Amino acid sequence: MTMQPLDKSRYDDWDRFVYKVKEGTIFHTAWWHRSWGVDFDIYARTGENGEIEAGMPVYISGFKHMPRFLDVKGVTKPPLTVVNGPLFKDSTKTGRSSRYTHVKKELLCAINSLPDAGYYDIFLGHSQDDVMPYLWNGFDDQVLYTYVIRKEDAGAWRDNISSNTRRFLKAAHKEADALGCVMETDTSIDEIIPVFLETAKLKGYSAGLERFIDRLPAWWAAVREKNAGRIYVLRCRDGEAMCTALAVWDAHSVYSLIGGTLPRARGLSNMNMLLFERMITDAFEMGLDFDFEGSSLMGVESFVRRWGGELRHYFRVTKIRSGLLYAAWKGYQYLKFHRKPLGQVAAHKQTVGSTAGGGDD
Repeated sequence: MTMQPLDKSRYDDWDRFVYKVKEGTIFHTAWWHRSWGVDFDIYARTGENGEIEAGMPVYISGFKHMPRFLDVKGVTKPPLTVVNGPLFKDSTKTGRSSRYTHVKKELLCAINSLPDAGYYDIFLGHSQDDVMPYLWNGFDDQVLYTYVIRKEDAGAWRDNISSNTRRFLKAAHKEADALGCVMETDTSIDEIIPVFLETAKLKGYSAGLERFIDRLPAWWAAVREKNAGRIYVLRCRDGEAMCTALAVWDAHSVYSLIGGTLPRARGLSNMNMLLFERMITDAFEMGLDFDFEGSSLMGVESFVRRWGGELRHYFRVTKIRSGLLYAAWKGYQYLKFHRKPLGQVAAHKQTVGSTAGGGDD
C-alpha cells in the first residue's frame, strides 16, 4: 500500500476526512496549508469506492537554523503548525493485537510514500505513540509534550491551578481594574504584529518569526473566513495594547499559538494571565479542550504547567540523509540542550518564581 498525491479538486474531500478521524486537526487541512501561500501536496490512499482511507499533508521547505551552504529541501511543516503526521482510519477489528498491527501497517505505508527529500521533520499527534516504524527506517525520535485542560474539567479546572498562579491571577484582575483595562477579541492583526515582534526580539526568536511575518495577515484572513480563530488583546485606558494572544480551534481543541507583551509591561505585570483565563473559558463555552501547545523553554513550561492542565506527550521524528547536515544538526542540538551545567537548572528554579505564575507549591 502506498499513498499518491491527491488531485487538488479533491482537497475539500480531504478536509472532510481530516475531521472524521481521531487524530485530525486544523493543522492537517488543505485550507490551512493554502492559507500560508506555500506549495504543498496531500498524499492519500483511497479505497475501491474512491473514499479516502489515509493520507498526510506534504510541504517541502528549506532546513531551518543551518548555514546556507548546508541548506537542503525537506518535508516539514508551515509556520505555526503544530502537527503534520499521517492520518488514517481506525481498525474495524477490536482485538488489541489487530489494532496495533493496523497502526504499524498504516505508518509503514505513510513512510514508504514519502517523496524523496534531503530531510524529514514530522510531528505526530498526541495519541500516536508507536514510533517503531520510523526507527526501523532510520528516523530519530524526540519526545515533546503539552498541557491540555479538558472540557470534562470545565466545572473544576481552577481547582488544579497552583496556589501561586491563583494568587498572581487575582492580582492581575486588580491591576487591570486599576488601569481601566478592557479585553477585546476583534482586533486587526496588523496592530498586534509589532507586539509579537517586540516579544520575539526580547526572547531571542525574532529571526524565526521574521521568516513568515509578511504572510501572517493573509493566513489570518483565511482563518477568520473559516471562523477558526480569535485575537485577544488587553487594552489599557489610553488604548495601548498591553498584551495579546492568538488562538485557533478545530472540532477538538482551542490551541494557543502565539502571544506577546509590551516590553514596558514585561516583568512588572501578570496581566497576560487574563488572556489565558479568557481563552480557557471561551474554549469551554465552545465545548472544546484548551491546548497550551507547550514549549521546551524552561520559563514558558513552568508558566504553563502551573495552570493545572493534563500533561500529554507527542513525538517528533526526524531523518537527515546528508551525513554533513546530520552532524551539523546534532551539533546544534547539543549546543541548545546539553551544554549547560546541571546546576543551572536548579538555579533557574530559584528565579522562576519571579515570573508570571512562577514558584512551586
